[in-house]
Amino acid sequence: MAQAIELPPCGMFVGCGVYPMSAGYLLSTLYGHQSWAPQSISPAEMVERIVADNQGNLAQFWGYSRGYAPATWATWLYALDELGIHIPEPDFERGTDLRAQECAELAAHPERRGAGIVRFARLAASKGIYTACIYTDAHPRWTAQLQALGRYYLGYDFGERFTFRLDDACLADKRLEDVTLRQLADDFVARVRQHVNERRAAGWGNIMATSGDFYIDYEILGGADIPLLEDFAFSHLNLASALSRGLYRQHELPLWGSHIAHEHYSWIPYGNPRKFDLLRAAMYLKYMAGAKMIVNESGNWFVEASLCEDSPKHDLPPVPLLPHEVDWHGERPMKFAPYLAEARQHFHKVDYGSPVCRRYRQELSDFYDYVKAHGTPPGQPEVTIAIAKGNLDLSHHHFSPNSAVAGAFALAERNPAWFCCAPERGWETVIKTFFPLRPVLGDNPNLFLSGTPLGQVDIVSFAEDRICAAFLTRQYRALLFAGWNTSSLAQYELLREYVYRGGTLFIAIPQLATLETRNYTTYTAADLVHGGDLRELCGVRVVGRGRRYYWATAPRGSRELGIVFPQRFGIMETCLGEIEITDPAMETLLVEDEHAEPLLLRRTYGEGQVYFLNSWAYPGALDANIGPGARLSSPGLIGMVYRHIAERHRGTVWITDDRQRAGAECDYLNVSYFPASGQVFLYNIDFERPHRCFLHHGTAADPVTLAPGEFRCSRLPGDRVRAAEQAKVAECLR
Repeated sequence: MAQAIELPPCGMFVGCGVYPMSAGYLLSTLYGHQSWAPQSISPAEMVERIVADNQGNLAQFWGYSRGYAPATWATWLYALDELGIHIPEPDFERGTDLRAQECAELAAHPERRGAGIVRFARLAASKGIYTACIYTDAHPRWTAQLQALGRYYLGYDFGERFTFRLDDACLADKRLEDVTLRQLADDFVARVRQHVNERRAAGWGNIMATSGDFYIDYEILGGADIPLLEDFAFSHLNLASALSRGLYRQHELPLWGSHIAHEHYSWIPYGNPRKFDLLRAAMYLKYMAGAKMIVNESGNWFVEASLCEDSPKHDLPPVPLLPHEVDWHGERPMKFAPYLAEARQHFHKVDYGSPVCRRYRQELSDFYDYVKAHGTPPGQPEVTIAIAKGNLDLSHHHFSPNSAVAGAFALAERNPAWFCCAPERGWETVIKTFFPLRPVLGDNPNLFLSGTPLGQVDIVSFAEDRICAAFLTRQYRALLFAGWNTSSLAQYELLREYVYRGGTLFIAIPQLATLETRNYTTYTAADLVHGGDLRELCGVRVVGRGRRYYWATAPRGSRELGIVFPQRFGIMETCLGEIEITDPAMETLLVEDEHAEPLLLRRTYGEGQVYFLNSWAYPGALDANIGPGARLSSPGLIGMVYRHIAERHRGTVWITDDRQRAGAECDYLNVSYFPASGQVFLYNIDFERPHRCFLHHGTAADPVTLAPGEFRCSRLPGDRVRAAEQAKVAECLR
């Protein structure tokens, strides 16, 4: 059971990773990944530096070290000095005191593992610094003492421990052709749940998941309490926020946050002037998206990553060793000592005092100063649109045809349907429509920053049907399916109830299939919910696969979707469904252009509406837009439908280019509105050019111009009065 978390006075946990460091150790020797630890810092000194350098109010304690000297482990993890045991620093010339695994003192005191974590956390708490643990182990006596710290201990993070592996033991007796998505998902959740239960029983408290994976919803199903997506590893920042925020609301979690791995995964060179603009933007985008925890993984203590072409790490001497001759934990022979003297001559380029580390600390300090001065908006931003992440959607957050769903490469090599295909491409449509990526990082590709031209949206998960109609009805005016979905009778009833109560639903034929394998091109009507009898919800009976068509367009005279005949979308080269329309009141919004057979139908059901895509293929297969009159600015056919629905279900605040629609200007602008405080936040992701918009609220449309990279907070005029009244009430209650 998740424990409630008391937010700090500034309303947000802001901090950084801290880790045991042992100067002089080569941490990795992969051909393109060599990393030296340039310094040693004691736990007490680390706490002092966090405070002195204004590095936030949270220390994320890492349980494995950057260097594996016994002296470091003894101080950071075991606190053996409290027993009067002092282990010498490593002597590389003599080859002594080099490996923790060979230290008799550590081996003699296994019950002390974790004592150093408790000491660090107590010292941090005395300075007003909160502690969370990641990749840590400890004797149960010490986890109990962590809990005794109360609000200053936030929990345990299992990091990137879990992923999909087709060769796991539970699948060893299965033929590849018999493996299903459900088996893979169930195995994944079971592994997470076993670890979570063990850690919860051991007293670690709240469990966090720092994952770079789109399937973090299955880690939440496994028992994790706090989604802390690894931003930049999960490249698209707003997409990650939408997923985390949706899971937070759906499962009533304590909070959600961001583990920022900018140093490792931003990838653009330090010579790009946008390098640290990108880091700054990430923190402000998370702040205005509702995150209540931001952790900078690394970069502020020493230069660790090497994935930048101009990283100062490349100045250090390359060590011609094979990977099996050096590793991160010192379990194999150490052969790098002969190269240490030359490496030391360059340590000043990558250590605490290096220009790169000073810049990381400055950016984190500046953001923390803002949070302390202005506080954090309470609650979450208003969101009226949800994107449905379907049941057994085990895809990645970006579309790559070379990537296998659920990491099942062995399956994909035999059956290409297990590679990312049309179902997964639907998420590209979501990105183009709601989170467009524009070129704002100079000559380097922008994988990270987008505007929110149609406002903030959430991603909610239908995994294991762990979602209810009451939640959807209460929170979202519209629900749009995008990628893979394995449907069920229970899910169908949930969607029916959601629409009947007033919700708007977009869904396609294959998203109503009950498939647990990837046969999404060879399924039949019998594989659909109710055997294709969708009359109650969708107003149609699906008989089977229909004719292949090439162009999609609007019916003559229709302007409903912003598409006017004879404008065409395609070439589709895929199939319609063969349907029988059972509701004569159905509206046809899109047709194929030869016989005007319906492609998109709209039906009123109860108090809500269903947009039914009569496509035998997933919506991602309809992303082609090279037809007559195609526009580069268009999000494609399905994107136009999404945009139409979003514009009909706006929230309290929205932005437009021209008082009518969000266009090219709004693609660069982020907007969020927090009802609890009446605050409106705007951010321009373009660091070189200003962008303007109209900010709508009620009948007002205020012109706004944001300077390059500008972050702005304001209050709605009517909310100023309400906020003052609330402040008076709060004062009286005090």
